[in-house]
Amino acid sequence: MNKHLRSLGMVSAIALAYTAAAQGKYGATAQDSVSCVQNLSMYQEFYGQKNYTDAYAPWAAAVRICPSSSKKMYVDGNIMLKNFIAKEKDAARKKALIDSLYLIHDTRIANFGEEAFVLGRKGQDMLVYSTDDCKGTFEVLQKAVQLGGARSEDVTLSAYYQALNCLYANGEATKEQMLSDYVMIMGHIETNLAKDLSEKVRGYWTKSRDDVNTLFFKVAECGDIGRIAGDMLKTSPDDNEMKARLLRILSAKDCTDEAIYLPLAEDVHRADPSAESAYSLAMYLVKRNDLGGASKFLKEALELCNGCPDKPKFLLKAGQVASAQGSHGTARGYANQVLQLEPKNGEAMLLIGDAVSSQAGGCDVPEKWGVYWLAYDYYQRAKSLDASVADKAGDRMARTAAHFPAQGDAFFHQLTDGQSFQVTCGGLNESTTVRTKK
Repeated sequence: MNKHLRSLGMVSAIALAYTAAAQGKYGATAQDSVSCVQNLSMYQEFYGQKNYTDAYAPWAAAVRICPSSSKKMYVDGNIMLKNFIAKEKDAARKKALIDSLYLIHDTRIANFGEEAFVLGRKGQDMLVYSTDDCKGTFEVLQKAVQLGGARSEDVTLSAYYQALNCLYANGEATKEQMLSDYVMIMGHIETNLAKDLSEKVRGYWTKSRDDVNTLFFKVAECGDIGRIAGDMLKTSPDDNEMKARLLRILSAKDCTDEAIYLPLAEDVHRADPSAESAYSLAMYLVKRNDLGGASKFLKEALELCNGCPDKPKFLLKAGQVASAQGSHGTARGYANQVLQLEPKNGEAMLLIGDAVSSQAGGCDVPEKWGVYWLAYDYYQRAKSLDASVADKAGDRMARTAAHFPAQGDAFFHQLTDGQSFQVTCGGLNESTTVRTKK
């Protein structure tokens, strides 16, 4: 078997060279056709048993004799080669196997086309197996994305940006390219996320978006984004699609203080009012403490968000703004809508706790204590459900616990730790548990 593996690079190269001369699907001659069918049958039998060692020789023969006979042959070869690569300990042989893997992608393109798709797969493999060849990997993925555009695979698009980030880390790409290519890549990703996707497929695209965002946000600061975005707008002042993408970047990075933010947001909203552009204007106004104006645009964002994936984000921000305005009932309503969509959203749970806690001022003891106990329940639930809000929840729990009664005061009202208590003050009607200061 080692002998076969050592010669694999040569076999794949022969397959590439042979492609131009081959006549017909199953080879150039009648004998080739017989041999092709025999080898295809033999390798498929072993492959079906996951006996890749014995499947290899007839598979390699089929690639050499009749490279255009089966597209699946290349898919199977990809799997076998990756299996061999994972097990190979000798560095030289492993490199030969990796080179053969890349040649198999090229051979498939030569015989079956689908260049954008297959180059994307090749680039993904290069990102894994050729970590020191940032430039070569990027060039392959760049061509794949140029050919495929928004039809590119989710992993191809995120791999493109990873390869670009590798170049940037080596000083071979600029921050300007990191932004301009981010705009292009995210445009393709958002185009796909706007489609009616299954939950599983949407998860793949969301992961790619998050992977690209993680890399971009490590590189770009608001000043860089604002400056580079300004340069891009000077070059293409009428490109509304690009403006929308730039606005998404500035909003995601919370760069609302950049001079370009407001005119950009207004341009985008004027040209094509959307939930996203309304939200962007709301965020700008929140930063300037214009909560009334922010609330207006958040309501517009929700009206324009017909099942859009950002609805939980819009609802949560609307609730937070309502809470800041003192409209705690409205805030709780928004928070409940968030939890219907995302049951483990800790921020929404904190918002409900805040809304509950705000009722304490209008209540007398022991009902007042009950309000704090109930608010504590929501903060505790937020902490247990969502690790990202653990610190904030802990702070609120500590502040709320400071309002718990001393054990003697609770006893005076015939209340003891752990006892069930029904809170009915301030329009509430929920059960909680008695707690005293420790």
